[in-house]
Amino acid sequence: MYNFPNKPQKEINKKRRMNIFLFVFLLGFLGIAARLVQIQVIDSEKYIYVAKKQSQSRDIIVPPRGLIFDRNMNPLVSNQYKITVSADPYRIKSPDSVATILSEIFKRNRNEYLELLQNKNNPTVYLERKSDLQDLKGLDTLKIDGLNIITEPSRFYNYGSLASQIIGFTNMENKGVSGVELAFNKELTGQEGYLIMQKDGKGNKRPDLSYTQREPVQGDNIILTIDKNIQQLAEEELENGVKYFSAEKGKVVVISVKTGEILAMSSFPTFNPNTISAEDTVGMKNSVVSDIYEPGSTFKIITAAGILEENLLTENSVIPVDNGSYTIYGMKITDTHTASSMTFQQIIEFSSNVGVSKLSEKLGTERFYKYARDFGIGIYTGVELRGENKGYLKRPVDFTPGSLQFMSIGYQVAVNLLQLSMAYDCIANQGMLMKPMIVKKELSPNGQVMLENFPSTVRQVVSVQTAKRLSQMFLGVVERGTGTDAKVNGVNVAGKTGTAQRIVQGEYSSSSHNSSFIGYFPVENPVILIAVVLDDPKSGEYYGGKVAAPVFQKIATRILNYAGNNINTTDFLNVSFDKNLNTQQPNSQETKGDFKTVPAMLEMNIESAIEILKERKIKFEVENYNKKDKDASVRFVVSEQIPKPDEKISAGENVVVKLKVKEVTFSQTKSQKVPDVKNMSLRKAINKMISEGFVVEIVGSGEVVDQIPKPGNEVVGKSKVILICKNEL
Repeated sequence: MYNFPNKPQKEINKKRRMNIFLFVFLLGFLGIAARLVQIQVIDSEKYIYVAKKQSQSRDIIVPPRGLIFDRNMNPLVSNQYKITVSADPYRIKSPDSVATILSEIFKRNRNEYLELLQNKNNPTVYLERKSDLQDLKGLDTLKIDGLNIITEPSRFYNYGSLASQIIGFTNMENKGVSGVELAFNKELTGQEGYLIMQKDGKGNKRPDLSYTQREPVQGDNIILTIDKNIQQLAEEELENGVKYFSAEKGKVVVISVKTGEILAMSSFPTFNPNTISAEDTVGMKNSVVSDIYEPGSTFKIITAAGILEENLLTENSVIPVDNGSYTIYGMKITDTHTASSMTFQQIIEFSSNVGVSKLSEKLGTERFYKYARDFGIGIYTGVELRGENKGYLKRPVDFTPGSLQFMSIGYQVAVNLLQLSMAYDCIANQGMLMKPMIVKKELSPNGQVMLENFPSTVRQVVSVQTAKRLSQMFLGVVERGTGTDAKVNGVNVAGKTGTAQRIVQGEYSSSSHNSSFIGYFPVENPVILIAVVLDDPKSGEYYGGKVAAPVFQKIATRILNYAGNNINTTDFLNVSFDKNLNTQQPNSQETKGDFKTVPAMLEMNIESAIEILKERKIKFEVENYNKKDKDASVRFVVSEQIPKPDEKISAGENVVVKLKVKEVTFSQTKSQKVPDVKNMSLRKAINKMISEGFVVEIVGSGEVVDQIPKPGNEVVGKSKVILICKNEL
């Protein structure tokens, strides 16, 4: 047999493998070609966009905030540029060396920087915020890959602590945190700009000239009603007074009588917004509007005004004062002096507690409450600042035995200083209550008036005749009574002293007081009102006439020296009173750019929101809410509001604020029943309330005679409970 060679079979297999390889190659080529067609033709726009996103970035240009001026266009706040140093930890090749460099430049612990630079969870970490330009010391010339140095505008407060509680301050993002900076944050912020940047392979950026840069728009400027010089002298004298009388703290407000403009407002201690530290928090609060207190004898204005307006007595009417001791419902009211009787005039001049409590009985509960409410007690003043506390004024239905008498002498009632100051301003202004204002104008960067406030009347509380009579009685306080230390050379002053015991460890203390004086001048044509309160003076003197009145006197004297001969003219305050007042209708705010600010009500209890809107005379609608159908186990809070918080609405138009509510069950808010502590000792009642998680506010001292809310009511956990106690003063 012959064996045939298999060479032809091998050639066939080789050709087959070659054909398969060529076929696979062809398929791959066709797939790649198809993919290229898809990328280059079909999806070309998509990939061009992705490529641009990878190589381009949109850098925001932060606009400078608007400036803040006083009434005479003195710039109180300006802008300066600061340096922020940030890094991308992924691109930092040597964190150790970079941390060492930063530590040497900024004099901070090296490990702090190293920890940030090793944080791979964040593409951007901030190493230094808002440093001065000179602090860089050549860091910007080192060109460290992954390290970014940004120049951004920052606030500079030109006069340090001056008016700091009014102006407020901004955070690291240059957003308002408090004061005018917060209340007008939207107007001051302006509009951001942007710049399209092109990135190269190493991540370096340069402007992409194929795109138009959008320039930032500076925020609007705000002009305040305060006078820098009056603010400064008021702050100086308040600080001097607090230190001289060894007081815990103090507050002062200066008001233009006829317009309601706030010329100065301050609390001490204060703070410097340029150099904020942890210790400054106590001085950041604007206590004039945020803190409430029992006013003591300065609250006697309510009873005195009501008696005169109702023609119940004359200034010469004689009232028995029981030798300075009067017991009512088992509670004692005392005077510092003894007399069997006094005239109405003398009762006011010498601040007789017994006399005023008896006068309040003639006025009666309903009328007393009416006048207190009409003077603005227990109502927001409407000043353009956040954080105002409206205080506490009991309704007649909540009065307990003795409430009328003790409220008439300034106990069982709580006010903020601006609120009570406007009540005195009402008497100085011929019985017309004014709305306080602290913002005069809003100007665009090119000078266009965006908003202009004018004096706004609230209501005629008492007649012109009653106001003049009461001013003469207050003149007697300064000339012959408890306020002689408030006398000012060359001008007649009307005013009232106040001394109120403070609550210490749940009881009224005979060694801790609030000392106050509120006065205005010249009596014949009042122009300036000054209110002063010193908390807990420990120098030995504590009566308002001996502590607060001298501070008033020093401020008034310096204002007169500043005003010169213009104190009786409109030139001093640079306003036309007649024009502003005669062209305004009650409750109006402006003639041009007339507005009201929509309050922030989100997450607020709907009843509280409705009360605020009613007090500010803003029309409103509440969607899907009927108080009558409200389940006791459900709380309604505001979930949406239109217009949004802090938006300006025209006071002349029929603007309606629309609210939406949501239900929050008490189980969600950890509700609990209010325990019954009536007839308990104050100390025992406080312990019980605190142990069950309530916040306690005390009115009076001794045994608890009433409480708000009532026992058994379902309330949200950590709610405030007001304990009303017997008094013995």
